[in-house]
Amino acid sequence: MRRSSILAFAVLAALAAGALTSASASAELPEYMVCTKIVKADHAYSGHYTSASCDEESKVEGGGEYELERGFGRKATFAARSGRMVLATSGVAAEMECKTSSTTGEFAGSKEARDVVITANGCEWNGTRCNSPGLRAGRIVTSALVGEFGYLAGRGSDDPTIGLRLTEETAQYVAVFECEGAEVRTQGPIFTEVGGDVNIVSSESTYYFRQSEGMQQYTSFEGGLPNGEWHWEFDVGRGWEPEGGDPSALELTAVANTGAFEIKA
Repeated sequence: MRRSSILAFAVLAALAAGALTSASASAELPEYMVCTKIVKADHAYSGHYTSASCDEESKVEGGGEYELERGFGRKATFAARSGRMVLATSGVAAEMECKTSSTTGEFAGSKEARDVVITANGCEWNGTRCNSPGLRAGRIVTSALVGEFGYLAGRGSDDPTIGLRLTEETAQYVAVFECEGAEVRTQGPIFTEVGGDVNIVSSESTYYFRQSEGMQQYTSFEGGLPNGEWHWEFDVGRGWEPEGGDPSALELTAVANTGAFEIKA
């Protein structure tokens, strides 16, 4: 089996789509702000919004029942959905496809997402199905991932481009799966552009995974945050190859429904 037939599945780890926050412990932007109903003080409200969406139309000087606050302040899970995914590698014409995928995870504070797990179904290449060990044909599940936000471009400007960087949380590999006797393992981060809720309150976040000729559109954040490249390697009985792994990329749009919040950038 050609190695191009197996490389792309591991990039499934990049879906996390679903409204993830920065793993950084600092107070620097970007971070999540959540529209929250506040508690009365002295029989009066002191919020700056009158609706649960915290939109500009409901903004007031004071006395509103709702306020934008940092983080969720409680356990908050999320889910993301997507349709067809195209997965590719540089220098190889063949592309991989998984019909559907879903992502689950949990928010932590205003900057971190934990236990992000991506499940993909209907994964095929030229009619050949692959699967994670012990799962049915065509189904791949990643290890738990952690996500952080950063600036892809325009840091400090009025219109920055915000991205999400996904990496392994505790496991050594993002995903391990099999395809007709070939074992595949993947490591490294993958970056996606975030839209829909940057500096505006929205109930949806959209994550754009883009590639060109099998290369990710983005491989780094501005400002010195950890960078890197997602890669894969395989074993067909001769040991793991290629040495150091080959780069790969994903083309996909994923949508997460997360309640009323914004990424303050």
